[in-house]
Amino acid sequence: MTGRKNLMRVLLLASLLLPGVRCVKEAVFVYSRLGGVALLPCVNQLSSDCSGISWTFYKGGRYTEEVSGGQVRAGSDKAGRMSIEPNCSLSLRGLIVEDAGSYRCLQHAEGIADVYLSLLTITSVSTFTDLQPGGNLSLSCILFTYYDVGSCKSYSSGFNLSWVAEDGTTLPKDTRSEQIILTRCNITLVIKLRRDDNNRKWRCQVNTGENRTAEFLYFTSTFLFQDPPTAQNLIPSPPTIDCPVELPISRIVLCVALPVMVLIVGFFTRRGDRKRAKTSAACIQLQEMN
Repeated sequence: MTGRKNLMRVLLLASLLLPGVRCVKEAVFVYSRLGGVALLPCVNQLSSDCSGISWTFYKGGRYTEEVSGGQVRAGSDKAGRMSIEPNCSLSLRGLIVEDAGSYRCLQHAEGIADVYLSLLTITSVSTFTDLQPGGNLSLSCILFTYYDVGSCKSYSSGFNLSWVAEDGTTLPKDTRSEQIILTRCNITLVIKLRRDDNNRKWRCQVNTGENRTAEFLYFTSTFLFQDPPTAQNLIPSPPTIDCPVELPISRIVLCVALPVMVLIVGFFTRRGDRKRAKTSAACIQLQEMN
């Protein structure tokens, strides 16, 4: 019995070593950002001919065929943003939330690679008036994964998010900042702004194994006010009649002469009207006398 089991193991191992036989598909994780570009590789191809390549997309319990016979399907909602590279990889442009999901590369209807696309974005509930010394800045970094928006399953331990300084170094630990980890794919930075935070870049990044940064995004805190508004500078100043622009002499002369000319023309026009009225009345009297 032991000899038969050993023989079966040898035969199984030999079958796995035959060309074209694979026990598992290659799993590839790709990270990009909303509005960006992603290249989904089709690995473990048996040939470089893309005519036998198909790509499918899975999300929400439904498969859709995006590429068939090496050509982008015209009916795909991604057709205008998708293309096939010479090595049969799938290129996606102008990434949106709905693009995050699981893609599968197939060669002659056999799956050879699973590619999981996740997209990074930064949102904020802070207003422009919060961007000033003493204001509170709240930034949420969310990774749209192939599972769901901002959620991570227990088997997604291969990556995590973190807020760091502009150069990628760890933020200093002080009382003015706090990182709130909701999930591995949703982390919020709350910070009390100082004067030197104007135009500072806050960086959120996706970290994978071996401390490698797969993707990152910046948020720049550009102040609306250099100083916090006070009651004194919030009181509106009274209106003035001073002209803020100095006019040239020619314009001043024109502005003075124009009203005078209008008065003169009006005077002579009115005088002429009176003479015409008197002449007309005299003619009427002569007609009545005749």
